[in-house]
Amino acid sequence: MIIQNIENMLFRKVAPFTIRHIKRPNLRSKDQVARKVFDQTAREFQAAPPITLHFPDPLLMAGIWSIIRESFIVNAKERAVHEAVAAAVSYLNECPYCVDVHTAMHASASGNKHLPVKEHKNHDPKVAHAYKWASATLSPQSDDLKHVQIAVADVPQVFGTAIAFHYTNRMVNIFLDKAPMPMPAASSGVMRAFSRASLRFFGKRIVKLDGAPGDFITDPGTIELPSEFSWASSNPNVAGSFIRFAHAAEAAGREALHEDVRSLVIAHLNQWNGEQTDLGRGWLEDLIAPLDPGLKPSAQLALLTARASWQVDNKIISDFKKINPEEKALVQATGWAAFAAVRRISSWLPMPS
Repeated sequence: MIIQNIENMLFRKVAPFTIRHIKRPNLRSKDQVARKVFDQTAREFQAAPPITLHFPDPLLMAGIWSIIRESFIVNAKERAVHEAVAAAVSYLNECPYCVDVHTAMHASASGNKHLPVKEHKNHDPKVAHAYKWASATLSPQSDDLKHVQIAVADVPQVFGTAIAFHYTNRMVNIFLDKAPMPMPAASSGVMRAFSRASLRFFGKRIVKLDGAPGDFITDPGTIELPSEFSWASSNPNVAGSFIRFAHAAEAAGREALHEDVRSLVIAHLNQWNGEQTDLGRGWLEDLIAPLDPGLKPSAQLALLTARASWQVDNKIISDFKKINPEEKALVQATGWAAFAAVRRISSWLPMPS
């Protein structure tokens, strides 16, 4: 109990100090949806900043929590696999916060301090195959992506975990500091090692937590499962979580972003095949040039969120806030753009056979 109380203090009172650009979430909020998310995360995971930073839009927060829950948390016996996938995707998206957290949590779940890269071969083959596959999720033509060495029954959760973290990495890069805990010199090698060791210690309890599949907080609305997520259809609970996530993200986009901005982002992503952006922002300036000047700050933020979230800086945020100062709009705009990116990534994931 003492250890859990310390863990709660770290995640709920200390870790939120890493949140940037928006206020720290009110974990005592009386909003019904937010309250249900906080209660469920407290039982089955933690009220961690990558989830709670979405607090300005409770429906979006419930949406991202639903796919993390059904893909990543439910079925705790597979947690070592899911943590390896989360870490692999976080490396791809240059998200140091998530790399540290999920490298440490993988060690807690697997008992192996090293991720299953080539120089560390003493791994469960199931974990190694999932890590190798996840490491190719931005390479749609890669044999490693196409030749899935994952049991068909496990595909919805493994694929769902990858997509959940392609989304989460983008939001974390924008709204959280590089280190999971606010400490002096937190990004230094010594302090990152200390942080990982602490997370491994507390992670031993967290990775054993589980939840009943399909315990959803929100209604899915009237939409069906988008075709890009059809690989989830064999697992009704993972599919249901993606329906809810898509419903919340699309609603957020309609509320926060002009139709012209959303159309521009989608048209650009439809031509994207996982490659990195060019150095500099010339590509960005060219894309937004035809837009009305009043729409350019939103377009810059959305395109960078989707393609290069680590480049979203204070000026990009400030320019957006000049046209829409509401925190809800900022979370909605970035959330929709991150969703648009993962919808594109999901479209090139192979259907299991």
